[in-house]
Amino acid sequence: MRKKKDAVIIILICNAILISLLELIIPIPIPVPGVKLGLGNIITIIAIAFLSLKDVLIIVFLRCIVVAALSKGITMLPFSLAGGLLSAVAMWVVYKKMSRIFSIKGISVIGAITHNTAQLAVASLIVRETVMLYYFPVLLISAVVTGLITGSIGELTVQEIKKKRDLFRYNLVLQSFKLPSKE
Repeated sequence: MRKKKDAVIIILICNAILISLLELIIPIPIPVPGVKLGLGNIITIIAIAFLSLKDVLIIVFLRCIVVAALSKGITMLPFSLAGGLLSAVAMWVVYKKMSRIFSIKGISVIGAITHNTAQLAVASLIVRETVMLYYFPVLLISAVVTGLITGSIGELTVQEIKKKRDLFRYNLVLQSFKLPSKE
């Protein structure tokens, strides 16, 4: 069972990295620096729905390191890690404790807001200027929009995985009632 789980985690890490790298070549028609869709968070949403917090954090941590190393440079790693890890924790807690109140879309918006807030806090600490916080309203609006987009995709994906899983379990139950053939 552990090998299957490890395989799933590796697949999710690879997909998160690929989606994040592909997103870098997608032009966004918004002339606001720092705004991006955050499509890699779709994988985080999937992981949150099916895995432990530890596994989710491993996926996010490795995605941040690899994507920073292959694209933006290691100097961007504090921003990526702060945003990615804090948003993953926030989404995981809300999903596990308040999923009756928040849909996956809402949880994704919470993650996007947490991500942007963490990155802005890191930037303010590094630059040692609070003037950067004036950028927060712009990032807040973009977080709601992008969180809804990634949350919608993540919600559909999680629903499909759950349907397939339930169908698989149903088929296993049906097979267990079949009598052996007399051939």
